[in-house]
Amino acid sequence: MTTTSDLARSALLRTDLADPQMFAEADYHRIFRYLREHDPVHWNPNGVEPGFWSVTRYDDCQTVLKNTKSFSSAVTNTLGQQRWHGDEGAGRMLTHTDAPRHTELRQIVNKSFTPRAVAALEPYLRSVIGQALDRALDAGECDLVDVVALLPVASIAALLGVPQDDWEPLLTLTTAAFGSADQDVQTSPSARASAAQAHAQLLLYCQDLMCQRAEEPQDDIVTSLVEAQRAGVLTEEDAMLFFDLLLLGGNETTRHGAVGALLGLMEFPDQWQLLRSDRSLLTPAVGEVLRWVSPSKHVLRHAVQDVELGGQRIEAGQDVAVWHFSANRDKRVFTDPDRFDVTRNPNPHLGLGAGSHYCLGASLATMELRVFLDELCDRVGAAEMLQPPARLASTVISGFKNLRLRLSPA
Repeated sequence: MTTTSDLARSALLRTDLADPQMFAEADYHRIFRYLREHDPVHWNPNGVEPGFWSVTRYDDCQTVLKNTKSFSSAVTNTLGQQRWHGDEGAGRMLTHTDAPRHTELRQIVNKSFTPRAVAALEPYLRSVIGQALDRALDAGECDLVDVVALLPVASIAALLGVPQDDWEPLLTLTTAAFGSADQDVQTSPSARASAAQAHAQLLLYCQDLMCQRAEEPQDDIVTSLVEAQRAGVLTEEDAMLFFDLLLLGGNETTRHGAVGALLGLMEFPDQWQLLRSDRSLLTPAVGEVLRWVSPSKHVLRHAVQDVELGGQRIEAGQDVAVWHFSANRDKRVFTDPDRFDVTRNPNPHLGLGAGSHYCLGASLATMELRVFLDELCDRVGAAEMLQPPARLASTVISGFKNLRLRLSPA
């Protein structure tokens, strides 16, 4: 007799977890809930060979992220790169390296991401998001994706040393680079061509900016990259890849995290009222945004030796996808995991990763989200959804193409 579980298993085996479109159209939380309960270390044979393992439970995800002896970051970092059979950043970019090279690369830019350095940006960022929300309130209707767009790009661009006039063009390029699997944001006929085109333009821009800093150094990250070249720590190409990584990582994840934050507050209005009345909850609320939204869906690791995980034997040479958002909804760790709860404590989420690859920009990301939530509570009393959010077709980012709202003042 065929059971409901058998039918779910059969449907799952026909689902390619590396298909970006699946995340835009399917109820992927339901799929991963099934995996956590019945197949927590799941072999995905579909799509382009050679397939990969999907790790979905919290403890198993922690194991992979922290066990750098068995699981390397130096081969590839996301499923898209794996499927395209090659990753130019392998062994060179911060996200694509293991210690000691990973440690060496972090040291080049660490000083720019300290809590003290990030705090200096807060007054300006409050002005940016406050003015954006005021414009949206004046207009009555808005697309929240556009409203919050400049908050993260202003932050990372300021740290990098990018002139303000260039922020919006770079925002367009980062959207194309990270959202390139989605046809609505592609700038070329294919996803791969669109991403390559956007990355190429970002790299050329960085090259020009580094030439300027070589002549006129400033207190910014691009100057640090130029100094690292002179010290022989980076090649020029390595420096450009570093710039590309920081701009993409600093922009896309926080932007979509802010959109997801408002969706969480709209779905659970009692939490919005609670946060509005008690701003001491801003810090745990940011942690809950990072858990509930999980802006970064996954990272990929490469097994360098045979290892057993979750009852499965992973062989050396196989790829392992660590699904952050699935770990962050594991009922073994989080009570009522599908509820958005600004008082959640403890909240050991993996929204910023874990282990040696814990997010370099964690202080920046949490400050941006805290400022957004604070200014939102000051200015906006209610939000009405005018149409369901259109999600980005991406295996990498929990993102949105648009979220059309009518905002009412506080």
